Amino acid sequence: MSELIDAVIKTRKISAEIAVKSLIGINSISEFKLHKLIIAKMSNCPDIFPEGWYAPPEGGVSVLFDKTPFKRLLYGSLRDPEYAPDTEHKFTIESVGNIYLSPVNKKTKTLADIGFTVYRGENEKIKQHLKKSYDIVRKIAEHAQIGMKFSELCKFASELFINNNLKPTKRIIISSDQKQNLNLGHSIPGSSENNLITENSFQEIKEHIRTKRVSVVDTEDFIIPSTYAFTVESRLEDLNNPQMPSASWHFVVCFNEGEKTILDNFGEIFKTVGMNYMNTKQL
Repeated sequence: MSELIDAVIKTRKISAEIAVKSLIGINSISEFKLHKLIIAKMSNCPDIFPEGWYAPPEGGVSVLFDKTPFKRLLYGSLRDPEYAPDTEHKFTIESVGNIYLSPVNKKTKTLADIGFTVYRGENEKIKQHLKKSYDIVRKIAEHAQIGMKFSELCKFASELFINNNLKPTKRIIISSDQKQNLNLGHSIPGSSENNLITENSFQEIKEHIRTKRVSVVDTEDFIIPSTYAFTVESRLEDLNNPQMPSASWHFVVCFNEGEKTILDNFGEIFKTVGMNYMNTKQL
């Protein structure tokens, strides 16, 4: 296996392990406290940088909790100071949470983001929405193949959303391409030999990732090569029931000399939170 792809897989596993350790016993924990806990565990891990690449939010980590009508989960960008973790919003039995962290491997300088939604209440409609949205985003990851354009993957996703009465939560477009209608994620810079990250300082590495990643958008005709990695992610709302929260899922798709791997890594997270209603397919 390519050392670069192997690093992405291992770093994503680390991301999930940090999340699991941070989520133990989180009853009534505040956004602020869980955010600090995740950053502390990232800082203590020798294989990744002490903070994530996507900042702000502070440390490249986001924690958002809210109760119905879940307006806090409808953010346009996590960079907006309004959505910085605070002490007011807490993870109670009625809360839904969106959690995201963006660690970077120290050796290869490749990212391995993970993002997910947590809920352990009794509302069956919310449970079904989380399961459905998870399944739909995973189907998009499963559909990706070598030789496919990112725009083609987006077309497939758009049709899937429509057929399942889902819509992506509106996000602020920060790309120079204002014509895009759908954003499904981005490439992982440094995941193939022809796009290595050679910068040394973490600030330079973060800037390289920010500026060199290829967005998985409906106007991007980049063709997926035989060795490559990228995220497949979406925040989805229920068109038939606007009372449902926006559910967020980040997968990673890796191709290694033609062999495909989908990085899920959510199983232990769901067990830890008490989300036994979720069915996941592990790595």
